[in-house]
Amino acid sequence: MKKGKKSEIKKLKVKTHKNLLLVKSESEEDKNKLEIIRDILINDENKDKADLHNYFLNNKGEAIFKHLPFFDIYERHFSKYRGKDINMMEIGVGSGGAVKMWREYFKNNNSEAKVNIYAIDKNPKCKQFEQDNIKIFIGSQDNRDFLKEVKSQIPKLDILIDDGGHRMQQQIITFEEMYGHIKDDGIYLCEDVYTSYWDNFGGGYKNPNSYIEYTKNLIDSLNAYWSTEEDDLYPNEFTESTYSIHYYDAVVVIEKKKRDTRYNDICQQAIIGKTKE
Repeated sequence: MKKGKKSEIKKLKVKTHKNLLLVKSESEEDKNKLEIIRDILINDENKDKADLHNYFLNNKGEAIFKHLPFFDIYERHFSKYRGKDINMMEIGVGSGGAVKMWREYFKNNNSEAKVNIYAIDKNPKCKQFEQDNIKIFIGSQDNRDFLKEVKSQIPKLDILIDDGGHRMQQQIITFEEMYGHIKDDGIYLCEDVYTSYWDNFGGGYKNPNSYIEYTKNLIDSLNAYWSTEEDDLYPNEFTESTYSIHYYDAVVVIEKKKRDTRYNDICQQAIIGKTKE
């Protein structure tokens, strides 16, 4: 891939929210902003899978703050859970709009589905957003004892979204404590991983302590069965329980699936059909 000319490369000079549009009223200015967002958010490819997108666009309740590309990622990985009983957690409650969005999304085509939403935030005021089937825990996501206590009070999760403080220690500790509490066919999604490139969040390009670099090592663990005797790489619990790792702009998604023990013991590969003599 060729590098662009230096004058054409745009980098953030300040670590802040880039190109943020705020819509909070019915004014003409906000209506115009909403149309811009709609035009970016929904296109010919995703218009038939845009329930979350439209919920966001039509939201009149508590604010929802999301990056626009995330909605396609959600639909890709979460749609299989719709209408089913599900236990979900989001770390980072903010203004309270997202936890309600998740409840409506997963119950949308089956009102009988038991959808349990759990959330974590360090701000005690977020307790006000608790409702039926929405439980909010107040504490810090980089406190291992707190996370262990939360796990003791909730069932295993189908989905966990880390949209919390976005600092390296927070993201890594949360993954280490909570990944094992995801069901065997569940999903672990970490948002806003661009902070891995920000010094003031504990990251920085190629910083070995960043969440991005941490997850790059997980790629090796995923493929550990193919290491040779010369490698200092061995299968571990992550190898046994993980199906795939997906990297998107600002998002890392990890899908779980227990390995079939026959994969290593009997059959890793197969040839079926006629072969040349």
